[in-house]
Amino acid sequence: MILLIHSVNTEKLERLSSEVQKVNEEARQSFYEMSSVRKPCGSGYEWEVTVYGRKVSVKSEDIFKLQKERLHLSVPEIFKEIVAWKLKTLTILES
Repeated sequence: MILLIHSVNTEKLERLSSEVQKVNEEARQSFYEMSSVRKPCGSGYEWEVTVYGRKVSVKSEDIFKLQKERLHLSVPEIFKEIVAWKLKTLTILES
């Protein structure tokens, strides 16, 4: 049973990772700078994202939490929203 749950969680994380990669491809095609590095974090993943020279990190738990609250948004939309919030927070903190 535990092996089955682990397998489902791993599959869910891999789908999430694939969706984040699509955002990265979209950025490349839209000619704005974004690079992301995926690394394991706790029981999920964390992406270190650089957008226009500014770094923020997004955890899979953040995405899954928002996904439960905002059912109408896709994973790429949620990812972009989290990155935008974090970039805005950085801007405010630096002011």
